[in-house]
Amino acid sequence: MKNKSLYTIVLIFCLCGSAFAQQKMTVEDAVSIALENNFDIRLVENAEEIAKNNTSIYNSGFLPSVTANGNANYSNTNTTFTTQQGVENNINGAEIQSYGSSIGINYLLFNGGARKLQYGKLKRQYELASVQKRLQIENTLIEVYTAYFNIARSQEQRLTLLEAVEISSDRLLRVTAQQKYGQKTSLDVLNAQVDANADSMNLIQVESNLLAAKQGLNLLLGRAIATSFTVDPEVQFLPGLKIEELRSQMVTNNAQLQQAFANKELSSYDLSISKAAWIPTVSAAASYGINYSDNGRVGFFQNQQSAGLNSSVTLSWDIFNGGRTLVQTQNSKLSLEQQSITEEKIKLSLENQLSAFWLDYQTQKAVIATEEGNMEVSQENFSKSKELFQLGQITSLDFRQSQLNLMQTKLNLTNAMFDAKIAELQLIRFAGLLK
Repeated sequence: MKNKSLYTIVLIFCLCGSAFAQQKMTVEDAVSIALENNFDIRLVENAEEIAKNNTSIYNSGFLPSVTANGNANYSNTNTTFTTQQGVENNINGAEIQSYGSSIGINYLLFNGGARKLQYGKLKRQYELASVQKRLQIENTLIEVYTAYFNIARSQEQRLTLLEAVEISSDRLLRVTAQQKYGQKTSLDVLNAQVDANADSMNLIQVESNLLAAKQGLNLLLGRAIATSFTVDPEVQFLPGLKIEELRSQMVTNNAQLQQAFANKELSSYDLSISKAAWIPTVSAAASYGINYSDNGRVGFFQNQQSAGLNSSVTLSWDIFNGGRTLVQTQNSKLSLEQQSITEEKIKLSLENQLSAFWLDYQTQKAVIATEEGNMEVSQENFSKSKELFQLGQITSLDFRQSQLNLMQTKLNLTNAMFDAKIAELQLIRFAGLLK
């Protein structure tokens, strides 16, 4: 009963794997969907658009401000007043009305260059947002590529383990039949049963990993988690990769380095803006206004009307503000120094990571070459062992060992192929060439 239950579970997982084969997706398809739907990419695209809006002339401070004002007042009062001669007068229901309007323009002529520096900083922030967008796209793409090729790896492992389950099941049937005729012992049957169970459990684990990997890729693609698909397991390597060229391209193109450069420049802008606070500012203002008042019976003049132009130029110099400008300048210098240190740290870290991925890439390519040679030998050994096993000339355990050797060689070759491809993609990413 246990064996039947186990085989039922294996069958269910195999059927699930067949269901996923309804849609075939290439790696180009996965990249295209991710670029359109991935949530993180959509967020950085919005952030880039905000940074772009901030570089508008309307946010630069170079345009004047124009304001319009208007007012109207009305009063109705009872008034009592006494003259210098002591004569008392009463005025009841005295109405006073006044109206006015004006339009004015204000413009900052000079503030020590801070306005120009602020605008330059905004444009550099937009460039930084573009670099951050590119960095996020690269991070997402490497996740998509890794997930895609891990799915391809699991698919190939699944095929290898399906073959192993089939061979183990056939061996179990053969040993069980031979036991009936006294050619095998119950120990041989138990060993065959254990091996068949182990292969079935390995297949179940791979099926589970495959399902989880597909769900993870669907999340990266920003689509329904349960979307079924299969992937193309073919792996093609880029020809002629050289570590010296990759290192040179990394210095020029790497998005992390470009982000560090941008942050360093922004700190330089902050330092210049802080220093600009020491310089006086000059501003100008002009306005044109019209005013009218009706003083009724209580004013010296019953009616009064005025219209005219007013203008002014103001110079302001913040001679001492409690030391805030000094502290800001000192902190800006330290921030610039920190960015320089961070830049050097990133350079060294990228160099280390590039070397590590290059070593992994070279190692996996060597493993591929070795395992491709082993594959032919293992396949030939398994074929001969199978023939001898069927003739009863070798033991069941010897046949199992040849099966394990072949299965492990296939799995090693599969792992090396996809590990090498992922390492190659990382190399391309560090060189700033990932697309």
